[in-house]
Amino acid sequence: MIAKVFKFFNINLQKHQGLLALTMFISVLLNAYFCPVLCKVSVSALPSQWLAFEGVWCCTVSLLIGMVWKGNFRKAVLKNFVLFAIVESVTAFCLAMWLAFVAWNVWIYAIFSLLYVSLVSLTISRCIMVFKTKLLNEKTRELHDNTASVVRDLALIIGGLMAMIFCPSLKLALVLLGIACVVDDIGWIITWLKLKDILKD
Repeated sequence: MIAKVFKFFNINLQKHQGLLALTMFISVLLNAYFCPVLCKVSVSALPSQWLAFEGVWCCTVSLLIGMVWKGNFRKAVLKNFVLFAIVESVTAFCLAMWLAFVAWNVWIYAIFSLLYVSLVSLTISRCIMVFKTKLLNEKTRELHDNTASVVRDLALIIGGLMAMIFCPSLKLALVLLGIACVVDDIGWIITWLKLKDILKD
């Protein structure tokens, strides 16, 4: 049954992709479900100048990371990927729980989101870019990326439909944000630990 579903959606899991696809599906599904609530609450409360600043800041940080992504900096990040990913997950989870159960503050959420996306996510995405080149050849990379795209799209559709039918409260959205931040890294952390001799250099 599962094989037929995979064939219908053209999902071709490559070596080491099963866990990665599963954690990505869960993370994207959760994000698609809770993001409309957090976006509406934050965009409604924040000035338009802040939203413009977010775009400029993220592009600037991405540019700077790309400029220094070489030599010792690149090696150090790849070597300490697991530590970096764990710190990211724990910090994001704790802050999301604090916002949900202690005190909601739209500015703390906005600044946290900005730093999370620009500094953490962009750096981790570059690590994953390197990991893919080490694990996949040209043919398997195409199959891997297509499968990842299909899985991501399915998760977005399902999560979006769920949000349309029964939208979560702000508190639940924040709890799911914390969980999604943890799930997002689990697949690559486990993969890195299994294949660290290949991936750390």
